[in-house]
Amino acid sequence: MNAIQDMTLRTFRANLVSVQSDCPAREKFGYGGDLNATHESFIYNFDIQSFYRKTIYDWVDALNDSSFVDTAPYVGIKYCGISWESAFLITQYYLYLYYNDTAIIRELYEQDLQWMDKAAKIHPDGLVREGLSDHESMEPVPVELTGTCHYLQCARVMQAFASVMGDMENERKFAQLAQKLKSLVKTEFWDKPEKGKINRQTLFSTLLYHDIITEDEIEAATDSLRAAIGNGTSGHLTTGIFGTKYSLETLSEYGSPQEVFNIVNSTAYPGWGHMIDRGATTIWETWKESDNTYSNCHPMFGSVTEWFYRWLGGIRPVADAPGFKKFILAPVVPDELDFVNCTYHTPYGEIITNWKKEGPHSVHYEFKIPEGSTALVDLQSGQAQKIEILKDKRPLATGIPEGLSTGRFELTGGDYLITVSY
Repeated sequence: MNAIQDMTLRTFRANLVSVQSDCPAREKFGYGGDLNATHESFIYNFDIQSFYRKTIYDWVDALNDSSFVDTAPYVGIKYCGISWESAFLITQYYLYLYYNDTAIIRELYEQDLQWMDKAAKIHPDGLVREGLSDHESMEPVPVELTGTCHYLQCARVMQAFASVMGDMENERKFAQLAQKLKSLVKTEFWDKPEKGKINRQTLFSTLLYHDIITEDEIEAATDSLRAAIGNGTSGHLTTGIFGTKYSLETLSEYGSPQEVFNIVNSTAYPGWGHMIDRGATTIWETWKESDNTYSNCHPMFGSVTEWFYRWLGGIRPVADAPGFKKFILAPVVPDELDFVNCTYHTPYGEIITNWKKEGPHSVHYEFKIPEGSTALVDLQSGQAQKIEILKDKRPLATGIPEGLSTGRFELTGGDYLITVSY
Protein backbone atom coordinates (compact mmCIF):
# COMPACT_ATOMS: atom_id res chain seq x y z
CA MET A 1 0.00 0.00 0.00
CA ASN A 2 2.74 2.48 0.93
CA ALA A 3 4.67 1.69 -2.25
CA ILE A 4 1.56 2.41 -4.34
CA GLN A 5 0.99 5.69 -2.48
CA ASP A 6 4.64 6.69 -2.97
CA MET A 7 4.45 5.84 -6.67
CA THR A 8 1.27 7.89 -7.00
CA LEU A 9 2.65 10.96 -5.22
CA ARG A 10 5.81 10.81 -7.33
CA THR A 11 3.65 10.77 -10.45
CA PHE A 12 1.45 13.62 -9.25
CA ARG A 13 4.38 15.86 -8.30
CA ALA A 14 6.02 15.28 -11.68
CA ASN A 15 2.81 16.54 -13.33
CA LEU A 16 2.24 19.74 -11.34
CA VAL A 17 4.50 22.18 -13.20
CA SER A 18 2.24 25.16 -14.00
CA VAL A 19 -0.56 22.84 -15.16
CA GLN A 20 -1.82 19.45 -13.99
CA SER A 21 -0.35 17.62 -16.96
CA ASP A 22 -0.88 14.19 -18.45
CA CYS A 23 2.85 13.40 -18.58
CA PRO A 24 6.00 15.36 -17.74
CA ALA A 25 8.22 14.17 -20.58
CA ARG A 26 6.32 14.58 -23.85
CA GLU A 27 3.01 16.47 -24.22
CA LYS A 28 2.93 18.15 -20.78
CA PHE A 29 -0.65 19.27 -21.56
CA GLY A 30 -3.44 20.11 -19.14
CA TYR A 31 -5.98 17.56 -20.39
CA GLY A 32 -9.45 17.93 -18.91
CA GLY A 33 -10.18 14.21 -18.81
CA ASP A 34 -7.22 13.59 -16.52
CA LEU A 35 -8.53 16.35 -14.24
CA ASN A 36 -11.99 14.79 -14.10
CA ALA A 37 -10.47 11.42 -13.20
CA THR A 38 -8.17 12.69 -10.45
CA HIS A 39 -9.49 15.97 -8.95
CA GLU A 40 -10.24 14.33 -5.63
CA SER A 41 -7.01 12.35 -5.60
CA PHE A 42 -4.96 15.54 -5.90
CA ILE A 43 -7.15 17.39 -3.38
CA TYR A 44 -6.66 14.68 -0.75
CA ASN A 45 -2.88 14.84 -1.15
CA PHE A 46 -2.20 18.56 -1.63
CA ASP A 47 -3.55 21.96 -0.59
CA ILE A 48 -4.48 22.65 -4.18
CA GLN A 49 -7.24 25.26 -4.00
CA SER A 50 -5.15 28.09 -5.48
CA PHE A 51 -3.68 25.81 -8.15
CA TYR A 52 -7.14 24.66 -9.24
CA ARG A 53 -8.39 28.25 -9.31
CA LYS A 54 -5.56 29.00 -11.73
CA THR A 55 -6.55 25.87 -13.70
CA ILE A 56 -10.13 27.15 -14.02
CA TYR A 57 -8.86 30.48 -15.36
CA ASP A 58 -6.77 28.55 -17.89
CA TRP A 59 -10.04 26.96 -19.05
CA VAL A 60 -11.75 30.36 -19.22
CA ASP A 61 -9.00 31.43 -21.64
CA ALA A 62 -9.23 28.19 -23.65
CA LEU A 63 -13.01 28.04 -24.20
CA ASN A 64 -14.75 29.00 -27.42
CA ASP A 65 -18.42 29.51 -28.27
CA SER A 66 -19.09 26.57 -30.58
CA SER A 67 -16.96 23.50 -29.84
CA PHE A 68 -15.22 21.61 -27.05
CA VAL A 69 -11.45 21.71 -26.55
CA ASP A 70 -9.36 19.12 -24.76
CA THR A 71 -6.73 21.10 -22.87
CA ALA A 72 -6.18 24.31 -20.95
CA PRO A 73 -4.14 26.15 -22.00
CA TYR A 74 -5.47 25.34 -25.48
CA VAL A 75 -2.88 23.70 -27.75
CA GLY A 76 -4.99 23.01 -30.83
CA ILE A 77 -6.43 19.62 -29.79
CA LYS A 78 -10.20 19.18 -29.82
CA TYR A 79 -11.50 15.65 -30.36
CA CYS A 80 -12.15 14.34 -26.83
CA GLY A 81 -15.45 16.15 -26.27
CA ILE A 82 -17.47 16.95 -23.19
CA SER A 83 -15.71 14.49 -20.88
CA TRP A 84 -12.61 16.65 -21.26
CA GLU A 85 -13.91 20.24 -21.45
CA SER A 86 -16.38 19.68 -18.61
CA ALA A 87 -13.34 19.95 -16.33
CA PHE A 88 -13.98 23.70 -16.55
CA LEU A 89 -17.21 23.21 -14.60
CA ILE A 90 -16.41 20.12 -12.52
CA THR A 91 -13.21 21.66 -11.12
CA GLN A 92 -15.32 24.51 -9.78
CA TYR A 93 -17.59 21.97 -8.09
CA TYR A 94 -14.76 20.23 -6.27
CA LEU A 95 -13.46 23.58 -5.00
CA TYR A 96 -16.96 24.12 -3.63
CA LEU A 97 -17.29 20.62 -2.15
CA TYR A 98 -13.87 20.42 -0.51
CA TYR A 99 -13.16 24.11 0.30
CA ASN A 100 -16.65 25.68 0.32
CA ASP A 101 -15.32 28.06 -2.33
CA THR A 102 -18.51 29.87 -3.33
CA ALA A 103 -16.60 32.90 -4.62
CA ILE A 104 -15.53 31.03 -7.76
CA ILE A 105 -19.17 30.07 -8.40
CA ARG A 106 -20.38 33.65 -8.03
CA GLU A 107 -17.59 34.95 -10.25
CA LEU A 108 -18.17 32.50 -13.11
CA TYR A 109 -21.87 31.71 -12.81
CA GLU A 110 -22.94 33.58 -15.95
CA GLN A 111 -20.16 31.93 -17.94
CA ASP A 112 -21.18 28.55 -16.51
CA LEU A 113 -24.72 29.15 -17.79
CA GLN A 114 -23.36 30.04 -21.21
CA TRP A 115 -21.25 26.89 -21.22
CA MET A 116 -24.30 24.76 -20.50
CA ASP A 117 -26.11 26.50 -23.38
CA LYS A 118 -23.21 25.51 -25.64
CA ALA A 119 -23.36 21.91 -24.43
CA ALA A 120 -27.10 21.83 -25.22
CA LYS A 121 -26.44 23.09 -28.75
CA ILE A 122 -23.71 20.50 -29.35
CA HIS A 123 -25.84 17.67 -27.90
CA PRO A 124 -29.43 18.79 -28.64
CA ASP A 125 -31.14 15.51 -27.70
CA GLY A 126 -28.91 15.01 -24.66
CA LEU A 127 -27.12 11.86 -25.77
CA VAL A 128 -23.38 12.38 -26.34
CA ARG A 129 -22.27 10.64 -29.54
CA GLU A 130 -18.84 12.12 -30.17
CA GLY A 131 -15.63 12.28 -28.18
CA LEU A 132 -13.19 10.09 -26.28
CA SER A 133 -14.58 7.61 -23.79
CA ASP A 134 -12.84 5.48 -21.12
CA HIS A 135 -9.30 6.12 -22.35
CA GLU A 136 -7.06 3.02 -22.08
CA SER A 137 -9.85 0.67 -21.09
CA MET A 138 -8.83 -2.85 -22.11
CA GLU A 139 -12.23 -3.29 -23.80
CA PRO A 140 -14.39 -0.85 -25.80
CA VAL A 141 -16.60 1.66 -24.00
CA PRO A 142 -19.11 3.79 -25.96
CA VAL A 143 -18.87 7.53 -25.49
CA GLU A 144 -22.66 7.54 -25.29
CA LEU A 145 -22.18 6.07 -21.79
CA THR A 146 -19.33 8.07 -20.28
CA GLY A 147 -19.91 11.28 -22.22
CA THR A 148 -23.61 11.46 -21.41
CA CYS A 149 -22.86 10.74 -17.75
CA HIS A 150 -20.41 13.64 -17.67
CA TYR A 151 -23.13 15.82 -19.18
CA LEU A 152 -25.44 14.55 -16.42
CA GLN A 153 -22.80 15.37 -13.81
CA CYS A 154 -22.60 18.92 -15.21
CA ALA A 155 -26.38 19.32 -14.98
CA ARG A 156 -26.27 18.30 -11.32
CA VAL A 157 -23.34 20.64 -10.68
CA MET A 158 -25.30 23.51 -12.18
CA GLN A 159 -28.33 22.60 -10.09
CA ALA A 160 -26.13 22.95 -6.99
CA PHE A 161 -24.61 26.21 -8.26
CA ALA A 162 -28.06 27.65 -8.98
CA SER A 163 -29.03 26.81 -5.40
CA VAL A 164 -25.96 28.65 -4.11
CA MET A 165 -26.92 31.64 -6.25
CA GLY A 166 -30.58 31.57 -5.15
CA ASP A 167 -31.56 31.09 -8.79
CA MET A 168 -34.66 28.92 -8.37
CA GLU A 169 -35.62 29.02 -12.05
CA ASN A 170 -32.31 27.56 -13.21
CA GLU A 171 -32.24 25.17 -10.28
CA ARG A 172 -35.50 23.68 -11.59
CA LYS A 173 -34.23 23.79 -15.18
CA PHE A 174 -31.07 21.82 -14.41
CA ALA A 175 -32.92 19.37 -12.19
CA GLN A 176 -35.17 18.62 -15.17
CA LEU A 177 -32.17 18.29 -17.48
CA ALA A 178 -30.49 15.92 -15.04
CA GLN A 179 -33.61 13.76 -14.89
CA LYS A 180 -33.83 13.68 -18.69
CA LEU A 181 -30.18 12.65 -19.08
CA LYS A 182 -30.48 10.03 -16.32
CA SER A 183 -33.48 8.52 -18.10
CA LEU A 184 -31.63 8.50 -21.43
CA VAL A 185 -28.68 6.61 -19.97
CA LYS A 186 -30.91 4.19 -18.06
CA THR A 187 -32.96 3.41 -21.18
CA GLU A 188 -29.90 2.95 -23.36
CA PHE A 189 -27.59 1.03 -21.02
CA TRP A 190 -29.67 -0.63 -18.30
CA ASP A 191 -33.24 -1.25 -19.44
CA LYS A 192 -32.20 -3.18 -22.54
CA PRO A 193 -29.50 -5.87 -22.79
CA GLU A 194 -26.08 -4.78 -24.02
CA LYS A 195 -25.20 -7.32 -26.69
CA GLY A 196 -22.15 -5.67 -28.23
CA LYS A 197 -18.57 -5.84 -27.00
CA ILE A 198 -18.21 -3.47 -24.07
CA ASN A 199 -16.18 -3.21 -20.88
CA ARG A 200 -18.85 -4.30 -18.43
CA GLN A 201 -16.78 -3.15 -15.46
CA THR A 202 -16.95 0.41 -16.76
CA LEU A 203 -20.59 -0.07 -17.78
CA PHE A 204 -21.95 -1.10 -14.39
CA SER A 205 -19.63 1.07 -12.28
CA THR A 206 -20.59 4.14 -14.35
CA LEU A 207 -24.29 3.42 -13.88
CA LEU A 208 -23.81 3.01 -10.14
CA TYR A 209 -21.45 5.97 -9.71
CA HIS A 210 -23.80 8.39 -11.45
CA ASP A 211 -26.91 7.12 -9.63
CA ILE A 212 -28.59 5.84 -12.78
CA ILE A 213 -29.83 2.66 -11.09
CA THR A 214 -33.01 2.73 -9.02
CA GLU A 215 -32.78 1.61 -5.40
CA ASP A 216 -34.53 -1.71 -6.03
CA GLU A 217 -32.04 -2.66 -8.75
CA ILE A 218 -28.77 -1.66 -7.10
CA GLU A 219 -28.14 -5.20 -5.85
CA ALA A 220 -28.52 -6.58 -9.38
CA ALA A 221 -26.16 -3.92 -10.78
CA THR A 222 -23.63 -4.65 -8.04
CA ASP A 223 -23.79 -8.37 -8.78
CA SER A 224 -23.20 -7.57 -12.46
CA LEU A 225 -20.20 -5.41 -11.58
CA ARG A 226 -18.78 -8.17 -9.40
CA ALA A 227 -19.23 -10.69 -12.21
CA ALA A 228 -17.55 -8.36 -14.70
CA ILE A 229 -14.56 -7.91 -12.42
CA GLY A 230 -14.41 -11.65 -11.75
CA ASN A 231 -14.31 -12.26 -15.50
CA GLY A 232 -11.52 -9.73 -15.98
CA THR A 233 -7.86 -10.64 -16.31
CA SER A 234 -6.76 -12.05 -12.92
CA GLY A 235 -10.11 -10.90 -11.52
CA HIS A 236 -8.74 -7.36 -11.63
CA LEU A 237 -9.84 -4.03 -13.08
CA THR A 238 -9.51 -3.68 -16.85
CA THR A 239 -11.02 -0.20 -16.83
CA GLY A 240 -9.67 3.06 -18.21
CA ILE A 241 -9.40 6.68 -17.11
CA PHE A 242 -12.93 6.99 -15.68
CA GLY A 243 -13.98 3.39 -15.11
CA THR A 244 -11.12 2.83 -12.66
CA LYS A 245 -12.26 5.66 -10.37
CA TYR A 246 -15.87 4.53 -10.68
CA SER A 247 -15.11 0.86 -10.01
CA LEU A 248 -12.99 1.53 -6.92
CA GLU A 249 -15.74 3.67 -5.44
CA THR A 250 -18.86 1.70 -6.36
CA LEU A 251 -17.51 -1.75 -5.54
CA SER A 252 -16.59 -0.35 -2.11
CA GLU A 253 -19.92 1.42 -1.58
CA TYR A 254 -22.28 -1.25 -2.86
CA GLY A 255 -20.13 -4.36 -2.65
CA SER A 256 -17.22 -4.74 -0.27
CA PRO A 257 -14.09 -2.64 0.34
CA GLN A 258 -12.38 -5.95 1.10
CA GLU A 259 -12.83 -6.97 -2.54
CA VAL A 260 -11.20 -3.73 -3.67
CA PHE A 261 -8.36 -4.18 -1.20
CA ASN A 262 -7.68 -7.65 -2.58
CA ILE A 263 -7.30 -6.18 -6.07
CA VAL A 264 -5.20 -3.19 -5.05
CA ASN A 265 -2.93 -5.28 -2.82
CA SER A 266 -2.15 -7.85 -5.52
CA THR A 267 0.92 -7.95 -7.77
CA ALA A 268 -0.90 -9.81 -10.56
CA TYR A 269 -1.50 -8.15 -13.93
CA PRO A 270 -3.22 -5.75 -14.42
CA GLY A 271 -2.79 -3.51 -11.42
CA TRP A 272 -0.69 -1.08 -9.43
CA GLY A 273 1.13 -3.87 -7.62
CA HIS A 274 2.08 -5.37 -10.99
CA MET A 275 3.63 -2.05 -12.01
CA ILE A 276 5.70 -1.97 -8.83
CA ASP A 277 6.64 -5.62 -9.26
CA ARG A 278 7.97 -4.71 -12.72
CA GLY A 279 10.15 -1.96 -11.21
CA ALA A 280 7.90 1.03 -11.86
CA THR A 281 8.46 4.12 -9.73
CA THR A 282 5.65 6.12 -11.36
CA ILE A 283 2.21 5.13 -12.69
CA TRP A 284 1.90 3.99 -16.28
CA GLU A 285 -0.66 5.32 -18.77
CA THR A 286 -1.57 1.74 -19.67
CA TRP A 287 -2.03 -1.34 -17.51
CA LYS A 288 0.51 -3.13 -19.71
CA GLU A 289 4.08 -1.85 -19.65
CA SER A 290 4.82 0.28 -22.70
CA ASP A 291 8.08 0.32 -24.62
CA ASN A 292 8.52 3.96 -25.66
CA THR A 293 4.95 4.35 -26.94
CA TYR A 294 2.79 5.42 -23.99
CA SER A 295 3.73 7.47 -20.96
CA ASN A 296 5.23 5.73 -17.94
CA CYS A 297 4.47 8.70 -15.69
CA HIS A 298 0.75 9.36 -16.04
CA PRO A 299 -1.62 10.46 -13.22
CA MET A 300 -4.96 9.05 -14.40
CA PHE A 301 -4.73 5.66 -12.66
CA GLY A 302 -3.70 7.56 -9.53
CA SER A 303 -7.37 7.54 -8.52
CA VAL A 304 -6.30 4.66 -6.27
CA THR A 305 -5.02 7.22 -3.73
CA GLU A 306 -8.54 8.69 -3.53
CA TRP A 307 -9.67 5.21 -2.52
CA PHE A 308 -7.00 5.09 0.21
CA TYR A 309 -8.30 8.32 1.77
CA ARG A 310 -12.01 7.64 1.28
CA TRP A 311 -12.10 4.02 2.42
CA LEU A 312 -8.97 3.03 4.37
CA GLY A 313 -8.89 6.46 6.03
CA GLY A 314 -12.65 6.80 5.75
CA ILE A 315 -12.63 10.57 5.13
CA ARG A 316 -15.39 11.76 2.79
CA PRO A 317 -17.02 15.17 2.26
CA VAL A 318 -20.76 15.70 2.61
CA ALA A 319 -22.44 17.46 -0.32
CA ASP A 320 -24.89 19.49 1.75
CA ALA A 321 -22.18 20.63 4.20
CA PRO A 322 -19.34 21.70 1.85
CA GLY A 323 -15.86 22.50 3.09
CA PHE A 324 -16.03 19.78 5.77
CA LYS A 325 -18.50 21.57 8.03
CA LYS A 326 -19.70 18.01 8.32
CA PHE A 327 -17.93 14.96 6.95
CA ILE A 328 -18.17 11.19 6.94
CA LEU A 329 -15.56 9.31 8.96
CA ALA A 330 -15.92 5.61 8.13
CA PRO A 331 -12.59 3.78 7.91
CA VAL A 332 -12.72 0.15 6.84
CA VAL A 333 -10.48 -2.53 8.33
CA PRO A 334 -9.57 -5.12 5.67
CA ASP A 335 -8.09 -8.52 6.35
CA GLU A 336 -4.30 -8.63 5.85
CA LEU A 337 -3.88 -4.97 6.81
CA ASP A 338 -2.85 -4.29 10.40
CA PHE A 339 -2.96 -0.49 10.60
CA VAL A 340 -3.54 2.77 8.73
CA ASN A 341 -2.36 6.30 9.52
CA CYS A 342 -4.17 9.00 7.55
CA THR A 343 -4.18 12.82 7.75
CA TYR A 344 -6.15 15.33 5.69
CA HIS A 345 -6.16 19.12 5.98
CA THR A 346 -9.58 20.81 5.72
CA PRO A 347 -10.55 24.50 5.88
CA TYR A 348 -11.40 23.86 9.57
CA GLY A 349 -8.11 22.19 10.36
CA GLU A 350 -6.52 18.77 10.42
CA ILE A 351 -8.43 15.49 10.35
CA ILE A 352 -6.49 12.51 11.67
CA THR A 353 -7.83 9.00 11.34
CA ASN A 354 -5.51 6.25 12.52
CA TRP A 355 -6.49 2.69 13.31
CA LYS A 356 -4.65 -0.41 14.43
CA LYS A 357 -5.71 -3.96 15.10
CA GLU A 358 -5.08 -5.02 18.69
CA GLY A 359 -5.16 -8.79 18.38
CA PRO A 360 -7.89 -10.70 16.54
CA HIS A 361 -10.85 -9.20 18.39
CA SER A 362 -10.14 -5.50 18.87
CA VAL A 363 -9.49 -2.37 16.79
CA HIS A 364 -8.05 0.82 18.28
CA TYR A 365 -8.96 4.14 16.57
CA GLU A 366 -7.37 7.57 17.01
CA PHE A 367 -9.43 10.43 15.59
CA LYS A 368 -8.82 14.16 15.51
CA ILE A 369 -11.85 16.26 14.56
CA PRO A 370 -11.27 19.96 13.77
CA GLU A 371 -13.06 22.50 15.94
CA GLY A 372 -16.21 23.77 14.24
CA SER A 373 -16.58 20.57 12.25
CA THR A 374 -18.70 17.47 12.87
CA ALA A 375 -17.78 13.91 11.95
CA LEU A 376 -20.50 11.44 11.01
CA VAL A 377 -18.76 8.31 12.28
CA ASP A 378 -19.50 4.80 11.05
CA LEU A 379 -17.19 2.15 12.48
CA GLN A 380 -19.12 -0.71 10.84
CA SER A 381 -18.88 -2.51 14.13
CA GLY A 382 -21.25 -5.32 13.21
CA GLN A 383 -21.39 -7.65 16.19
CA ALA A 384 -19.26 -5.43 18.41
CA GLN A 385 -19.48 -6.44 22.05
CA LYS A 386 -18.11 -3.21 23.44
CA ILE A 387 -17.17 0.32 22.28
CA GLU A 388 -15.08 2.49 24.59
CA ILE A 389 -14.41 6.17 23.88
CA LEU A 390 -12.08 8.76 25.39
CA LYS A 391 -12.00 12.45 24.49
CA ASP A 392 -8.75 14.31 25.14
CA LYS A 393 -7.62 11.14 26.97
CA ARG A 394 -10.51 11.26 29.43
CA PRO A 395 -13.71 9.22 29.61
CA LEU A 396 -16.78 11.06 28.44
CA ALA A 397 -18.54 12.11 31.63
CA THR A 398 -21.41 13.68 29.69
CA GLY A 399 -22.53 13.87 26.13
CA ILE A 400 -22.21 10.20 25.28
CA PRO A 401 -22.82 10.13 21.49
CA GLU A 402 -26.22 8.83 20.50
CA GLY A 403 -25.79 5.57 18.60
CA LEU A 404 -22.38 4.78 20.15
CA SER A 405 -23.32 1.15 20.78
CA THR A 406 -24.13 0.67 17.08
CA GLY A 407 -20.88 2.20 15.86
CA ARG A 408 -22.75 5.03 14.12
CA PHE A 409 -22.59 8.36 15.91
CA GLU A 410 -21.45 11.98 15.62
CA LEU A 411 -18.31 13.57 17.05
CA THR A 412 -17.53 17.27 17.38
CA GLY A 413 -14.10 18.89 17.61
CA GLY A 414 -11.49 17.15 19.73
CA ASP A 415 -9.06 14.22 20.00
CA TYR A 416 -10.62 10.80 20.50
CA LEU A 417 -9.41 7.31 21.35
CA ILE A 418 -11.96 4.60 20.54
CA THR A 419 -11.63 0.88 21.09
CA VAL A 420 -14.02 -1.55 19.43
CA SER A 421 -13.99 -5.07 20.85
CA TYR A 422 -15.68 -8.09 19.30
